[in-house]
Amino acid sequence: MMTFVRKITGFFLIVLSMSISVAFAQHEKVEDPEQPNEKLFGKVLETGSFEFHLRSYFMATLNQGDLTDYSTWGSGAGIGYFSPRWKGFGVGFSGFFVFRHYENNITETDPTTGLGNRYEITLFDVHHPENHKDMDRLEEFFLSFENEEWSIWAGRHKFESPLLNESDNRMRPNLFSGLSGDYSPGNWKFTGAWFTHMISRGSLEWLPVEESVGFYSAGRNPLGSDEDYHHNLESKGIGIIGTEYKEENWKISSWNYLGEGMFGLTFLEATVKTDLNENTDFLMGIQGFYQGAIGDGGNPDPEKTYILPGEETYGVGLQAGIDWSHSKISLNYLGISDQGRFLFPREWGREQFFVSQQRERFEGMGGVNAITLKFDQTFIHEQLMLSVGAGHVQTPDLNNLELNKYGLPNYLHFTGLVDYRFKGYFKGLDLQFLVAAKKEDRKEHLPQEYIINRVNMSNFNVILDYRF
Repeated sequence: MMTFVRKITGFFLIVLSMSISVAFAQHEKVEDPEQPNEKLFGKVLETGSFEFHLRSYFMATLNQGDLTDYSTWGSGAGIGYFSPRWKGFGVGFSGFFVFRHYENNITETDPTTGLGNRYEITLFDVHHPENHKDMDRLEEFFLSFENEEWSIWAGRHKFESPLLNESDNRMRPNLFSGLSGDYSPGNWKFTGAWFTHMISRGSLEWLPVEESVGFYSAGRNPLGSDEDYHHNLESKGIGIIGTEYKEENWKISSWNYLGEGMFGLTFLEATVKTDLNENTDFLMGIQGFYQGAIGDGGNPDPEKTYILPGEETYGVGLQAGIDWSHSKISLNYLGISDQGRFLFPREWGREQFFVSQQRERFEGMGGVNAITLKFDQTFIHEQLMLSVGAGHVQTPDLNNLELNKYGLPNYLHFTGLVDYRFKGYFKGLDLQFLVAAKKEDRKEHLPQEYIINRVNMSNFNVILDYRF
């Protein structure tokens, strides 16, 4: 905490000293009747914007029978400053600190299975689970340029794409350090980025890309050994190239990801809506991806690499739905080839497939068939939103190490979200209640180690956000 305070205080002192110096240097000019409108540097800085953010998060997981249950509550606050733009240029920085008020079992291992907590610990510091005191992060720190067509960001900043993104459903989001830019001529948008470091949700440390992979569970080694890839990978960074074209009723996009030295992945998406009547639209969408290893997959030792040399896979997603008034319902499908596993580090973002629901991912699996029904409804002038989802996921056999990285059985997946955004006096306040439940769908007996924090469980979340 003191480190964070010193960093923020130091930055403010630098800005303040510059402001004072410029103000004194131009004091005589300001009072000169021939130059009555001379601006002071400090006055210009005052026209920048401050953002204050308060966040409180309670989470609890109830597991089957005598398996360990978990719960925790944390809250935090942050501040950011974003300067006014001069000829398109601007700077910004932000930081956040977290308090850990209450916890139940989140640093304990389950006595039956010997496994640890999965969800709650990522609210805080997964690198130092016992850390209760010094939980602060210097987050954004960037120089940017923007005009009508161009947007360029250098330094530590946010980035959003279908696979690499903030994944902002814990206390803090993912952030990335490097260079990114957008070029938007007309209906087109071209995006490019190169990142060398990142900070993940559930982490307080900025890490090189090669060290950012695997501090969440690395799952099971496909060769059956006890080795894993954490601390064993070599990569110079993450490269992204995105292309989007958008019309009023349809959109197509292509995203290409390079985990240098590890893998390449192409993600495609097209969505379209057609009018059924004055207030109702029919929605259709298709997604697809192809992924293949690059070189040795991150390490010349196959037991320590992220993706096996020569491993490749592909997947297809489909969506059909109806959007009317303040409602939307959709039926969604995802199929992943049994040729290999879909692999994209969980530390880098959350996949945005049509079928995706909170509290589970498809990373680490091949030979998958998933179907999800989703329904969204807004009320009270769109202040209140209700979202529900129900899905079934068919996974490979539990003993198939080559296609089932985390040992997930077939499961049913249900989610419900109530989100109320205040207006008027409490504008900026957002209250959310999220419930997720997963139930196994197998006829044969399932060992306890494949149940805890995976299936036959419920996860409850109460989130309070306030930005002003």
